[in-house]
Amino acid sequence: MKRPRPHPSDPAAMAGQRHPQRKNAMLAHPLKIVASLVAAGLLACAPAQAAYGNATASLNNIRFELIDLDLTDNISPSITFTSTSASGRLTSYPYPSDKYDFVTSSGFESVDKVFTYGGGSLNNGPASMRAEVHLGPAPRAGSLNMSGSTTQNLNFILSPSTRLLFTAEANVNVQQEGITRPYTSATLNGYMSSTINGVAGYEHFTSALEGSAGAGSEFLRGMLDSGTGVGTGQLSASTYTDFSYYPSAVPEPETYGMLLAGLLVVGGVARRNRRDKIRKA
Repeated sequence: MKRPRPHPSDPAAMAGQRHPQRKNAMLAHPLKIVASLVAAGLLACAPAQAAYGNATASLNNIRFELIDLDLTDNISPSITFTSTSASGRLTSYPYPSDKYDFVTSSGFESVDKVFTYGGGSLNNGPASMRAEVHLGPAPRAGSLNMSGSTTQNLNFILSPSTRLLFTAEANVNVQQEGITRPYTSATLNGYMSSTINGVAGYEHFTSALEGSAGAGSEFLRGMLDSGTGVGTGQLSASTYTDFSYYPSAVPEPETYGMLLAGLLVVGGVARRNRRDKIRKA
């Protein structure tokens, strides 16, 4: 038996005929939106992956060698160190807490320091030096810079017609996860000035090993020649390690909620339209 069609003058009957399931669909949508908002809030509030790392830089077998450039001048190669110095520094600067912390070393000594988000160690010796910092876990909010360095300076007077070789074995190593800008280096520097026949001369060198990921090693070498005059200058060796951490921007929970709720509403409308088309067909 055929079901009688409602008369067009009966609005209630026509509304029920055109949208038989609209009421149930409209009741279901708010529940889905609430569930999506809860899930989005949990996702947004979940802790980000912790950042951590370890960086070292070292110089070993630091030594110098003298070579006679004129065997006929009856001058034996010689070097006189007029002054020497050794120092080191470990620093930690978390922002925005402004709890700047540091420790320094002087002379040939070793120093260890524990910071809020890590620590470090320094070692300065007559023929070796080393700097190390380790970070982890990094602060959840704000930025952090942590660094360690060691330096040695030797002021000298060099005999005429002499070549000065300055060498060391350099090693760097960086292991990290989530650090924005890791960096480490081991460096030899030198400069010298001299006056020959009233003309001033100057020369310098830099030999360095740098790294930001993994391990590396290299034989560093620098050279200075005094010519026929006496040379005066400085040799320096240094190691440096640095971690800079800047957390990535994470959307607020409200952003996740609005995005997922919007997608859910659009999907629900598209599903309802598709069902209506199938029913009419």
